[in-house]
Amino acid sequence: MDAALASLRVDDRSIRLDCPGEWLRMHRHRLSVCGVHVATPEEVAHGGFAEHAIVPDAPVPLTTRWFERITPFLAAPETPAGLCVGFGRLSHSHHRVVAAASEEATRPDFVPHYGSRYALGSHSVRLVDVLTARGGTRTTSVMDPRIAPYSEPTVARWVGMHYDNAWTSHGEGERYPRDVRVACADRRVIHNLGPGARSLVFALNMSALHLSDKVSPGDSRNVPSTKQLREFLVEHPAEVLKIVCLVWTAEVGDLVVLPAGLALHDGSMEGRRHSSSALVFAGTFPRGAFSWT
Repeated sequence: MDAALASLRVDDRSIRLDCPGEWLRMHRHRLSVCGVHVATPEEVAHGGFAEHAIVPDAPVPLTTRWFERITPFLAAPETPAGLCVGFGRLSHSHHRVVAAASEEATRPDFVPHYGSRYALGSHSVRLVDVLTARGGTRTTSVMDPRIAPYSEPTVARWVGMHYDNAWTSHGEGERYPRDVRVACADRRVIHNLGPGARSLVFALNMSALHLSDKVSPGDSRNVPSTKQLREFLVEHPAEVLKIVCLVWTAEVGDLVVLPAGLALHDGSMEGRRHSSSALVFAGTFPRGAFSWT
């Protein structure tokens, strides 16, 4: 981890933090860092992970020295929203929307990603799902038999770190060139319903754009899948050691706005005693859409 942090560099494909530097310093106790590894045979056989899943390592608290390595990843004014992770909370005026969306997601015929549209203030959002995770799990995403193309319906395995399917308001994200994906692909709002805290793990330096340049250099239309990431890391084990992830703690009522189709990510309940449910919306949110209050 020390070597990876020491070599960490920001570029125009990196995931950025959409918050003021002073705010980040005030909340640095919620941050830690971790590396990743390819799932071991034991994790596949007994830990429930898919073969070659990308598994986050145990988080390490940020020292002052390593915190300074993270601050260059603060978003600049010109950074597009599609590369930004934002932080915030919903206001009390949104509680009815949260309740209605949560109820919709419990219906037997609900299919993830195909939920109704809701209004969060001036923002139109689409319900993606409500994701419940028990305490103590290293990651939270499980292959879902309701989404047949992305599942193993007979085997409920942990997905591990991944890129989302990245649906946009106009269709399937992978059909768009990478510059369009950065400019206007949907981002996810992940709102922690509780009752416990949960963590979000996301890589700063292995966005889908980084991977695209590694597996298809010069191809401006290519946006690789999680499967291609796994294959690449299995073939290039040295690349695994370079990946640096931030681990952000979301308390009950907190939300994160994530470019889930471009940012390598997953949830985590490691070290948590209580379960947590997360309400997930999708929309083309501008930067600063949900301010911290």
